[in-house]
Amino acid sequence: MPKLGELAKLISGQLSGSPTIKIAGVSDFLSAKTSDLVFALEEKFINDAVSSNAAAVVAPANSIIKEKPAILVKNTRLALAKILALFENPLELEAGIHKTAVVHATAKIAKGAVIGAFSYIGPGVEIGENTIIYPQASVYANTKIGKRCVVHCGARLGVDGYGFVPEGGKFLKIPQIGKLIIGNDVEIFANTCIARGTIGNTIIGSRSKIDNLTHIAHNCEIGEDCAITGLVGFAGSVKLGRHVTVGGQAGFSGHQSVGDNTIIMARAGVTKDIPSNSVVSGFPAVDHKKEMETLAVMRRLPQILKKLK
Repeated sequence: MPKLGELAKLISGQLSGSPTIKIAGVSDFLSAKTSDLVFALEEKFINDAVSSNAAAVVAPANSIIKEKPAILVKNTRLALAKILALFENPLELEAGIHKTAVVHATAKIAKGAVIGAFSYIGPGVEIGENTIIYPQASVYANTKIGKRCVVHCGARLGVDGYGFVPEGGKFLKIPQIGKLIIGNDVEIFANTCIARGTIGNTIIGSRSKIDNLTHIAHNCEIGEDCAITGLVGFAGSVKLGRHVTVGGQAGFSGHQSVGDNTIIMARAGVTKDIPSNSVVSGFPAVDHKKEMETLAVMRRLPQILKKLK
């Protein structure tokens, strides 16, 4: 069991209390045992943390905690990630290629990669070193996945892009001859679909994280270090810069560009280009502060109309 002083050093925190206290695990406030550590991720949770049975607390740097031993840190969520890694019980997968997986003879699977049960790896696919493909994922032909990536159950990578053209009252399918290229250290969560390019490639930048049930259409380009939460939909040829954060259920119309370091709030509808360093919300998506001002006025409309009568 790690000692409290060791954990403080790991997360570069300021420790108050004995450094020799042993920590058996991390817990929530209600079920914490006397050997557990709890996290007050924000100041509003400090009372719950110190009232728990836990041995010690991790809290924001400006907190004042006298009731229990505490580690104060600048970034509580970063501290949480580092400490949970010590207590994680990762799902064990059979090394190499599971006997039930279907892997085409022309696919190239690098050393250390893991291919889970009942997954499908198509012709010409390349999978980099130490990448994990969880069970029942599908990787279509000519998709390239970099090193140390994680692809969760049910993900469908390199699928046909949705391309049709009307002809004589019917829809003629447009062949999709491009590829899907995924960088290094990308994590793609369950039941996400990413289409390959129509002409050219769909690209997912290194270190980006894509949450469950997200759809990324043909020829999209997701920059490096992007974070996309669940149920987001991208139409074709959307381009995200670096370090873009996208909230749940946001939607993008085709051929839009989003600049670096931008935050797209949950349920936003992106219908035009968004410059770098923006925070946008609403439908259509506009500057978040302006959207909040508009909503505040709308909520007051009944009172305003009542006064006008």
